[in-house]
Amino acid sequence: MAPGGGAVAAVRRQASPRSFAGRFALALVLTVAIVVAGIGAVYSYAARKVEKVPTVAIDPAVLSEGGNYLLVGSDSRSFVADEADADRFGSAGAQGGQRSDTIMVAHVDGRKGTGFLVSFPRDLWVDIPGMGEAKINAAFNGGPQRLIETIEKNFDIPISHYLEVDFAGFRSIVDTIGTVPVWFPTPARDQYSGLDIPEAGCHRLDGEQALSYVRSRYYESFENGKWRTDPLSDLSRIERQQAFLRTLMLEVTATAERKPWDAPDVLDAMLANVQRDPELGLGAFRALAYGFRSPGGGIETMTIPATPRQISGQAALVVDDEAAAPILARLRGAGDTDERAAPGDVRVAVRNGSGRTGVAATTAGALRAAGFVVAGEPGNADRSDYATTEIRYASGSEAKARAVQAALGGAGRLVVTDAPADADVVLVLGRDGATVGAPSATVPSDTAPSDTAPSDTAGDAAPEPAAPSPGGPC
Repeated sequence: MAPGGGAVAAVRRQASPRSFAGRFALALVLTVAIVVAGIGAVYSYAARKVEKVPTVAIDPAVLSEGGNYLLVGSDSRSFVADEADADRFGSAGAQGGQRSDTIMVAHVDGRKGTGFLVSFPRDLWVDIPGMGEAKINAAFNGGPQRLIETIEKNFDIPISHYLEVDFAGFRSIVDTIGTVPVWFPTPARDQYSGLDIPEAGCHRLDGEQALSYVRSRYYESFENGKWRTDPLSDLSRIERQQAFLRTLMLEVTATAERKPWDAPDVLDAMLANVQRDPELGLGAFRALAYGFRSPGGGIETMTIPATPRQISGQAALVVDDEAAAPILARLRGAGDTDERAAPGDVRVAVRNGSGRTGVAATTAGALRAAGFVVAGEPGNADRSDYATTEIRYASGSEAKARAVQAALGGAGRLVVTDAPADADVVLVLGRDGATVGAPSATVPSDTAPSDTAPSDTAGDAAPEPAAPSPGGPC
């Protein structure tokens, strides 16, 4: 899909209160898996812990080989502890009904020990077995098996395992490991979520503060004597959450390695909010952990491309079949045996689409130092407001694109496009702050796209809202 098209527009829409809980499904599932793997030396202990995780009603016959884990984030508000929580996030009664707020498929290639994650927007219009056409999140009303059958029918994707995560324990998980570091370049606040950071600098957030931070949809930064509202709202919130979750996973891993005696407590806090399919045991948890335990904390993520439509009076999303085809092919196992190309075999053209000064030149230098061949001089993209870094490559050059993504610590999204004239891969740098080595948090900007390409060295760009960075220079 063309950058800035319907799928992006769909992401920018304001999310309902439900849309927060499920975004932690990946972090909670992977932290569970990582801690399980971390205490794997005491195999029988870890196995007993996993065996006690509640199972959901799924006929094992619907599960197939293929390394695909269906991760579902529930919309429960059982974490709401008091009236203040209810005011900020909605009460369990007000958010009634069973829906899957977030649906993701994690694909693990056990032979290479790698993995990637694909999000399925909750508003995708699909054919639900036994129900007819509706949004995909409605399939969960029929239970986990109905959701599995819906995905297999509409996308021809084999599902191997199922994990459901309730957000209820997020706060206790953070408190169990202690705190999570977030760097704030300016004071910050959100008068709705309760976020209140009075001073710039490194802040280690406890469970309650972390909840207010990641829940923030009306994020404000204090710059030049006044409060500035983040113009990207929920789009920036999603990216802040993703960065926070990477840090959370690293903190959990560090806790398990640094204080192995605390690992059981962390594991208990997480397993208390997870349900699994009857076939998912310790081995499957460990495979999931090894597939996503990147040294740099980077996780390759992508979203099924779709365009907004009005269907039966509802605002829905329709899959862009052509753009989604390569993603679905990978979920079916295509490319599992492919290896990344050597950096010296990859010609990379670097383009700045972030609206920030000098990042193309800096990134090009870092790529050269990492052994890549930089094609031509670093320059500017067609516009300056790319929210997410794009790694563009021609069909057949995926191994080269993956080498570039690996250099970014797993950041950015892969985009199949026409072959560049003088390069194998075109790296379009976005506002997510992707850098060679490891990804960083989003640096949103309210600079409007220009009719002419922005200068990579000019200093007259509009000021950007300062963005916090989980981990950052803490």
